[in-house]
Amino acid sequence: MGVSPVKSLGQNFLHDRNLAKWLVDQAAISPEDFIVEIGPGLGALTELALAKGARVSAIEKDKRLVQFLREKFQGDALEVVHGDALEFDTRMLYAQPKVKLLGNLPYYISSQLLIKFLEYPSPIYLWLFMLQKELARRLVATPATSDYGALTL
Repeated sequence: MGVSPVKSLGQNFLHDRNLAKWLVDQAAISPEDFIVEIGPGLGALTELALAKGARVSAIEKDKRLVQFLREKFQGDALEVVHGDALEFDTRMLYAQPKVKLLGNLPYYISSQLLIKFLEYPSPIYLWLFMLQKELARRLVATPATSDYGALTL
């Protein structure tokens, strides 16, 4: 698909098939899994998760990509949700036996998304995200450093 990332949406498409495969392998996806994918973009992770037999709910804000994903991956195992992941109602996840959260997160909402999904208890079994290097540094910062803050784990 000849689509360029939209800067205002913080898009950064995952084109490296080896990296996508490595991420899905790390998630140990199986047919029992329910995958919530945030920012599926062109579907690099989506395709591999579906190939593992998982059910996938892909949350995509870009209307162009919603239509593209629906056409590319037709079938009952994929639900493409046109919406903002920051407004996603996590309560629906309680109906699923084994939830895994995946994504190549849009950089401008990464920290807000992490806070949203950590705010309340949830049935999420695994989180696996690609994050901007600066955010990753803040997550693992040590006290009394410039990166240390509210997001530090």
